[in-house]
Amino acid sequence: MTVIKTIEELKSALKDINITSAEFSRQYYLNEVDKDASSSNLEDHYGRFKKLTASSPERIAAYINYFNRTYKKDGTYTQADRNAAWDFFVELDTRIITKALDKESGVDKAALNSLHELFYLHRSIAKKHGPNCKNYYILVSHYFEKHIRPFTSKWHKILKDDNSAIFREELATLQSEMTKLKSQLHKIIE
Repeated sequence: MTVIKTIEELKSALKDINITSAEFSRQYYLNEVDKDASSSNLEDHYGRFKKLTASSPERIAAYINYFNRTYKKDGTYTQADRNAAWDFFVELDTRIITKALDKESGVDKAALNSLHELFYLHRSIAKKHGPNCKNYYILVSHYFEKHIRPFTSKWHKILKDDNSAIFREELATLQSEMTKLKSQLHKIIE
């Protein structure tokens, strides 16, 4: 992307990434001005946004700054990618998926349910951060399809009791892979 200096360039950049001016204006107002704004306030703000011209550079600068922070790619990852990566990093860091399950404690079924909850969390995080977290979505979805889904599909069917040595052995292998994902998410966040 080129350096954006005018409102026309901003509107063109939004068009290039399939974000309407109305949606951009709405997101700006909710994220920068009032997260609880009424639909009337959002409509009024969009009306003001449409009227922006070169004669109001300070106001244009605020929108360009917001665009750069939220939508513009910095090489590979957007701000939405970074925000989504942080949200999921916290989930991975605080769950059994990246922590050792002690042989003497822990419940296998609870660990399996925790893994299953990650599907919901991943979908929720992707929806929350929208289409601009596409790189995050692709990365995490790959790990789900290659590692988590096969593991949960298998063990939801056959896990009968806790302290299954085979379950814990395979969980340790999965934890190793998910620790790699956690490291990749950390790189996105930085």
